[in-house]
Amino acid sequence: MCEPTMRPEAQRHLKRIDSADLVIGIPTFCNAKTVGMVVKTVLDGVTADLKDLRVVIVNADAGRSCGTQRAVADAAADATIPVVIGGYHATALPAEAAEHADIVVVGEAEGLWPQILAEIESGKAQQKIYRNKEFIEMRNMVIPRRELLDRDMYTGFATIQATRGCPYKCVFCTVHIVMGKKWRARSPKNVVDELEQLIQTYRIKQIDFYDENMTLDKKRMENICDLIVERKLDVDWYTPNGVRADTLDENLLRKMKKSGCKRIRVAPESGLQRVVDQIVKKDQKLTEVEKAIVLARKVGIKVGCFFVLGLIGETKKDIQATINYAYKLRKLGADKFYFSIATPIYGTELYEQAKQGGFLRDNFSYESLAATEPQIETPEFTADELLELCVQANLVNPLFTRDKLIKAIRDPKKAIKILLGK
Repeated sequence: MCEPTMRPEAQRHLKRIDSADLVIGIPTFCNAKTVGMVVKTVLDGVTADLKDLRVVIVNADAGRSCGTQRAVADAAADATIPVVIGGYHATALPAEAAEHADIVVVGEAEGLWPQILAEIESGKAQQKIYRNKEFIEMRNMVIPRRELLDRDMYTGFATIQATRGCPYKCVFCTVHIVMGKKWRARSPKNVVDELEQLIQTYRIKQIDFYDENMTLDKKRMENICDLIVERKLDVDWYTPNGVRADTLDENLLRKMKKSGCKRIRVAPESGLQRVVDQIVKKDQKLTEVEKAIVLARKVGIKVGCFFVLGLIGETKKDIQATINYAYKLRKLGADKFYFSIATPIYGTELYEQAKQGGFLRDNFSYESLAATEPQIETPEFTADELLELCVQANLVNPLFTRDKLIKAIRDPKKAIKILLGK
C-alpha cells in the first residue's frame, strides 16, 4: 500500500489524534469473510487497550476489493468505532458504501481530511458523503510523515507515488475513478527529496514507484534520474504498474539504468493492433512496445509485459494471437508476462459495457470481483474457455506449469505465490 501523502493542515490533525485512529489498507486479492473476522478480532483487542480509539479508515487499493472493504467496515462498526470509507468503491458507488460507514470520501481525500477529522473529534459530522471539489496540486506535495508510523514497517523496501491521473481511455482502467484524467506530477526535486529521506533515514534499498504514467513527461523523468545520480543515491527502483512504451527512448532508458532502475513493465494489452485501438481503446502502437523492449534490454533493464484477456468484442482467435505475440516479445527480450482476465470493476467503461450487453455472469457480486475467475461471458467465449486460454498464455513464463496455473486461477493466494516465484 502506498503511504499517504498529506497536506500540512491534515498532518496537524492526524498528529493531534495520534494513535487514536486505525488505517486499514485492503490488498487486491483477499477473502471478505476471513478478513472481516480477522479485523473484528484485532479491533476487539485494540478497543481493550485504547479506550480513545476514535476512527477506523478503510481504503481499498483496487475496485475488485470492495467486498472485503465492506466486511472490514462492518467489523469496525460492530465494535462501535466510527468508520470512514474511501477509495475506488466509495467513489464509484458512494450511496452503497454509505450503508457500511459513518463517512464516505469520494475522490482524493487530502483536501477533505482537516474538516473530516475535526468533525469526528467534535462528534458532529456534518454530512455522510464528502466529495473533493478539485484535485490537489501535486508539484510540491508534503513528504509523508513516516515518523508517525512504526519504523519496523520499513525493512529495506518502500513505495513512492510521484504522479496521479491518466489522460488515456482504456476501458478496464480504474485510475480515473479516484484520481481523474488529468495527469499531475510532483516536481523532480520533490520526488528525489523523499527518495533521499527514505534512503538516509530508513535505510531503504528498493523503491517501487506506484505511478500509472511515471515517464509521461520525458524531460521531467530525465531530471529525476539526473538528481538521483547527482546526489549519489544508491537504490534499486522499479515501476510495477508499468510505463507507456511510447514515452521511452534510448537516452531516457540509459539515464533510468544509471539512476538505479532494474526493471520496467510495459502494457501491450493485446497482440492485435485492432484490439488495442478499437476494444481496449488505448492510444498506443504495438511497434512502440517492441522498440521499447529492445532498447531496454540493450541498456540492461529487464522488461515485463501486461496483457488483458477476455474483453468484450474479442474472439478466441484474437486471444490466441495475443498469446503468440507474447512469445514474439519474449524473443525480443521481455522475460516476464502478466495475463489478467478482464474484470468489470464498478465505475469502468468495461463494467458498463458488460452490464448493458448482458455479459455479466449470473454469480457476479462484490465477492466474486476478488476472485481471479472470469466475470464476463460473451457469445465468443465461455468462462471455462477463457480460463483455459489464460493457462495457455501463462506458459510463456518458463517457470509456470499447467497444473500450477490451474491451481493459481482457482486460488488467489496460490496465484500470488506463483507470480512471486514461490
